Amino acid sequence: MSFNSFKTLKINEPLYQDYLWGKGEVRSSGQISLPIKTLNLGSKDETITFQIFASHEIQRPPFLVYFLNLIKLHSFALIMLPLFYVLVKNFVDDRLRDPLSICFAAIGIFFLYAGMNIRNDILDHINGYDRVNISNSNKPISQGWISAQRAWWLSWVFFSISFFVTIPSFVRQPELIRVVAVCLLLLFMGHFFQRNSYKSSRLGEALLFILSGAGVASGLQVALGGGIDTEVLAFGVFWGVGVLFLVYINNFSHLLTSYQAGLTNTITTLGFDKAKVFLISWWAFFCGLWTLYHYFYSSIIWTIFGTLLLVFWSLPLMGRIHQTKSPLSSDLSYLRKQAHRTFLVMVIIFFSEYMWYLTDKLNWMP
Repeated sequence: MSFNSFKTLKINEPLYQDYLWGKGEVRSSGQISLPIKTLNLGSKDETITFQIFASHEIQRPPFLVYFLNLIKLHSFALIMLPLFYVLVKNFVDDRLRDPLSICFAAIGIFFLYAGMNIRNDILDHINGYDRVNISNSNKPISQGWISAQRAWWLSWVFFSISFFVTIPSFVRQPELIRVVAVCLLLLFMGHFFQRNSYKSSRLGEALLFILSGAGVASGLQVALGGGIDTEVLAFGVFWGVGVLFLVYINNFSHLLTSYQAGLTNTITTLGFDKAKVFLISWWAFFCGLWTLYHYFYSSIIWTIFGTLLLVFWSLPLMGRIHQTKSPLSSDLSYLRKQAHRTFLVMVIIFFSEYMWYLTDKLNWMP
C-alpha cells in the first residue's frame, strides 16, 4: 500500500456517505477509502479521516480465504452445536419425524447466519465500532477487500437464498412460520436499527440471547416435526447465556476505547471493576444452568463428570479475570483468547456427551 492520499470529511458533507460506503464517486473512480481516524463518534460533528488507495494497492488474499473471513466460518459452531443437539436428541428419543424438512431449514439457517455476519461487519464499519476498537480478526470491509456497499447487497443475496431454501420446510411444517416470524421481528429490532448492534446496545444483547439460544433451537426442533418442548427451551436458555458471555468478554477487552467513544453496553455501563465481578458471576451463572440442565435431562454420569470438568477448566479463567488490574493491561487480549478456549472446551464436553448418547442408541458401545 502507498500512503499518499488522505481526505477528512464531516458527517454532514455530501461525500461522507460515499467514502464510508464505498459508493458513488469513490466507486466510479476505482478508489478504495479506508477510515483511519474518527473524532466525535456518534455526534452531529462526527469527522472521519480516510486513507485513499487505488484498487491495485490493496493486497487481497485468495478468494476462499477472503470468503471464509467474510462469512466468519470460525463462528459457525454457534449454530452447528444447536443443530447437532436437536438432531441427536430427537434421534435418541425416536422423534426424528421430518429429516428432509430440517435439512432445508439447516441450509437456510447457514445462509441466514452468513448474511447476519456480513451485516454485523457492515454495522461495525458504519457505526464506528471498528474505528475505535482494534479488530482481532481480518474483516474484509476494514481491510478494503470489499466495500460496505457491495457487502450490503451480498448480505441480501444470502438472506434471499435463506428464505427460498427454507420454503419447503414452511410447507411441510407450517408451525415453523410462526417461529420464524417472531425471530425475524426480533432480528429486525436488534440488527437492522442503525445503531442497535448487540455490541453497543443492551437491548441488542437481550435479543441476541433469545435468538442464538431458544430461537435457533426451537426453530430447528419445529422444522424436524418434534414440536417445542421444555428440554429444547432449557438448552436454548443456557446456550444463549454462553453466547452472551463471549460478547461480554469481547466488549470487556475493548472497554476503554468503547467507553471513550461513547458506546453503551452492559460492560461500559458497569465500568472496569464491576465488569470483572459481572463476568465471573455470569460464567458462574452459566455453569449453574449447565448443571440444572444436566440434572433434569442427562445421565447422572455426565451430570457429575461434565460439570466437574467444566468447573475445573473454568477456574483459571475466573482467576485471570480477577487478577486483571487495568483496562489498559495487555492481559485483556490474552483473557479474551482464554475465554474462547474455555467456551470451546464446554462445546467439546457437550458434543462428547451427545456422541455418547448417539453411539449408545446405535449399539456401537463395546
